[in-house]
Amino acid sequence: MKLAEPPIQLRTLPRLFLWVVSLLYLGVLVTGVYYSTVTSVVWWRTIAFIGLMLILLALEQWAQLSPAAQATGYAVIGLLAARIVLIEAVAAVDASGLSRVLYPLVPFAAYFSLNKRVSYGLALVYMGAFVAKLCLSIPFWYTNKEALSELFMFFMGLMFAISMANVACEAEANRRRAEQLLSDLAISHQQLKAYAEQAAELATAQERNRLARDIHDGLGHYLVAINILLEKIIAFRQRNPQEAEVAALDARRLTREALQDVRQSVGTLRLSGEVFSLAAALNNLVKNAEQERLTISLQMKGDETGFSKTVLLVLYRAAQEALTNVQKHARARNVSLCVLLQTHEASLSISDDGKGFDTSLLDRLPSDRNERFGIQGIRERLEVVGGALKVESHPAQGTRLLVSVPRRLPEVDQMENAGRSNAGR
Repeated sequence: MKLAEPPIQLRTLPRLFLWVVSLLYLGVLVTGVYYSTVTSVVWWRTIAFIGLMLILLALEQWAQLSPAAQATGYAVIGLLAARIVLIEAVAAVDASGLSRVLYPLVPFAAYFSLNKRVSYGLALVYMGAFVAKLCLSIPFWYTNKEALSELFMFFMGLMFAISMANVACEAEANRRRAEQLLSDLAISHQQLKAYAEQAAELATAQERNRLARDIHDGLGHYLVAINILLEKIIAFRQRNPQEAEVAALDARRLTREALQDVRQSVGTLRLSGEVFSLAAALNNLVKNAEQERLTISLQMKGDETGFSKTVLLVLYRAAQEALTNVQKHARARNVSLCVLLQTHEASLSISDDGKGFDTSLLDRLPSDRNERFGIQGIRERLEVVGGALKVESHPAQGTRLLVSVPRRLPEVDQMENAGRSNAGR
């Protein structure tokens, strides 16, 4: 029948223990041999003493260098038992009596390789055995100053050995915790590096999408207007050369404006400190979009002061995209553009008398279609500022686009709410 392995937490003795113990063994060996040479000690006791001390030295070397010595609980217990037996044998043949200093090594080794309860138990056993020896060898030892001194020194040796074992265990535990912390720190560093790379990729994707929206909303609008002017030039160059020349001049002007808009977009947009006027931008937009067969009326109510540039740009881009869609698809004669700037929000309404369409078609358009991209671009811009978009249209009944944007950006309100919460604490 195979015996169960004893439940022991195996730990390797520190290298410092090997050096200290080896020096202690050599000190006891040299002192014992010297004592034997200056006194009349039986020769076989001296030889036995030297042999046992050398065996102890070899045992400690093997315990430190051989993995088998710390491989199992039985090996640890057997090694401790071998120390006890050899130290007792050394004490039996030692004529000098100095070998008693080796006793504290047993609780020390037990504390580190087994546990502190075993170490305390062995210390009590050795203390009891020492008292028993005093009782047997010295009558009324408790009144003998030398006996009491030896007892006190033996007790201090045991306590010192246990204390040093405790310090060694704590140092080993701290070392392992430090290694674990360094390992966790390295893993966290790798994770942070991965998160930073993901954040950089996300920022790049967001910037790419922003530039795509700007190019689509800005350049796309200009290209539609220029295309209409070019068609007008082709249609009027024979019957009305003067009208064709005016259209050509307008096309050249829009081309220059489109080029400037592209430079601003690719150049990572406009400077943050640049002043943006929604009224001026919309007036210029309407002026460029109006044609012989398309009349656009613009109404603005309220003061744009206090609205962020981001909010105003979102309104402008929404109007720009809506007018581009009107020119490309609506076949409208009249367009009404209304902007209302109120205390808490801004709203924009664009209505046309064109052919209209079924709004459910927007959700069924492929993602790469320009019509879908334009509406999606408006929605993405509105999400940034907490705005909303509503499209109302029916076939042969025109189209109405409604945009609403809060006066303040959502993150500003969150920061102020957090500030008030912290102040309330």
